Amino acid sequence: MLLKPNKNAHPDLTIMAVASFLLKRIKKNRLETITVLKLATIENNKDSGPLLEPALEFLFLLGLVEYHTKNDVIEYVGK
Repeated sequence: MLLKPNKNAHPDLTIMAVASFLLKRIKKNRLETITVLKLATIENNKDSGPLLEPALEFLFLLGLVEYHTKNDVIEYVGK
């Protein structure tokens, strides 16, 4: 898994880096759709698209975000 970076890992292409980017964005706007997050992630780094879901799962496990299926949005619920 890409959680623990090693000397060969690109710093911007790890779950931790993508999760950090997503957290800043979600914290600022409180609610974001998956589509907007995917586009923003790809705009930030074109190769980081496949890391969106694992990064969101990581943030969910930390209790920082929730997914609302009815509206298809991610909500920031952290402190």
